Amino acid sequence: MERREKTVLIAGGAGSIGSALAERLVSDSPENLILLDKDENQLETIRMKIEEKGFQTIAYVCDARNLSHLNKIFERHRPDIILNCCAHKHVVSGERNVAETTHNNLLTTLNLLKVRHLNPRSKFVQISTDKAVEPSSVMGASKMLCESMVREQYPRCEGQNYIIRFGNVMNTNGSVLQIWDRQFREGVSLTVTDLKMKRWLMPISDACDQILRVLGFDAGTYLLDMGEMHTVADILEMFLAERTSEPESIPLNFIGAKLGEKLEEELFWSCEAQEQIRAGQKTMMRVSNSPSFDYWKALTVSNTFDDQITLRCLSKMFVGLKA
Repeated sequence: MERREKTVLIAGGAGSIGSALAERLVSDSPENLILLDKDENQLETIRMKIEEKGFQTIAYVCDARNLSHLNKIFERHRPDIILNCCAHKHVVSGERNVAETTHNNLLTTLNLLKVRHLNPRSKFVQISTDKAVEPSSVMGASKMLCESMVREQYPRCEGQNYIIRFGNVMNTNGSVLQIWDRQFREGVSLTVTDLKMKRWLMPISDACDQILRVLGFDAGTYLLDMGEMHTVADILEMFLAERTSEPESIPLNFIGAKLGEKLEEELFWSCEAQEQIRAGQKTMMRVSNSPSFDYWKALTVSNTFDDQITLRCLSKMFVGLKA
């Protein structure tokens, strides 16, 4: 991103990734930095944190499902770069709130795509997840539907659409490290899923740097360089080694894989073509020929807020989901 020439808007700017991107962008000194989020408390926290560093930001308490409110904000600022970080992201919550997760993730993305045309040359960045590939969870399925929407619904805009997939990020809200840290401090058993389960686990600063670096490339779908996969056993060993000299004394509660979780995430659909992209010391992947899914049908069905009907709809699209 060119310094001092861009108005950047982060939807979901109070969340883990959104707020980290906001702090990272301060060093690039955009002309305007606009944060949107419906979480008033967290939004004020990140606004104050940024302004304590001497940088002014514009923060709006805004639910991106409200198209009228979004339209007024975009008419006022006409952002050059839109980073869409707003989503229900938790796998377990998604399994319990099927229609809400699907509807929220699709409608917020659709509304942001609609209003971004107030600046036809804008760049739109959709934050996705490795869980969107051959999804076994409602959250992953909803994010794949959002990918389809970004690729297909508004492809003729003068601006550019980017989709960025990556895996787990350290110490985000609700992450396993955050949960274990709370349980360790409270002296209760650490909840462990399956020691053989494998996950990518990126530092949040690395994820933010790579996301912003993608903006210098051509539009498309990118997979960040996430390093090596780690087993839950490896992550647990690392966590305990940093906190105690007697890890064997810490009680563990093994619960197995939770509903919607895979033992190992996948990176690509079998139909996708892959191209390596060098970015400094990192090697990203650009993918093409991604599959398409009926996001309109899913959005319409989820508007009933009937979990069973919505899940049946999703399971017909994605074989990894069970109705």
